Amino acid sequence: MATKRRVTKKAAETPTGVRGPHAERSAAMRVRLIEAAIDCLWRLGYGATTLQVVTDTAGVSRGAVLHHFPTRVDLMIAVAEYAAGKQNRQVRRLLADTEPGMDRYTAITMATWDAMVRPPSIALIEIMMGSRSDPELAARFPAVNEALEKYQREGVWEQAQSVGITDKAAVESMIHLHNAAMRGLVLDMMFSKDRKRAEGAMKLLVRYRKQLTEDLTRKAGK
Repeated sequence: MATKRRVTKKAAETPTGVRGPHAERSAAMRVRLIEAAIDCLWRLGYGATTLQVVTDTAGVSRGAVLHHFPTRVDLMIAVAEYAAGKQNRQVRRLLADTEPGMDRYTAITMATWDAMVRPPSIALIEIMMGSRSDPELAARFPAVNEALEKYQREGVWEQAQSVGITDKAAVESMIHLHNAAMRGLVLDMMFSKDRKRAEGAMKLLVRYRKQLTEDLTRKAGK
């Protein structure tokens, strides 16, 4: 939950307008509700994460929830956007600790896995699964997911170019495969509660990526 802070008139002024204490309280409430929903999705799954359950988890009034999110789908889309941002920032933080070049490029797989086993990313997977049976969510969620995947494709391709890889189609296929594999492993881990087995499968995925990287750099003549 966002913490309150004193805002002077000068500090509150932005190029797009004035952001005062009321706006900050409203933003903090929105984050509080989104994080409560993430907790519910992580613990209970999509089917059990109703507006009432989120209301109870956040410890707020029903009116406070409906003010920000008139429908459950509105809340789920906000959660998906927030969770995608969280996942991206977590990956960036982990990669920032590795040396640019091949070390950073090869670290992407495990950095992404680390992010995907955290509650925000699990919530994102739950919403993806829920969209199969909710027509309104199914109509709105793909745009959020495509924005996330586009960000990932562009980031990985940038890193791939830095190590001399030139086959963009192969890199994008690898990204698609890795994302699908990791989502599947997360779902299996949620069911089996066996993280060790999932980690063992991830080692094979890392080995595959290493081999593909060697093939692609050799193909590029590096």
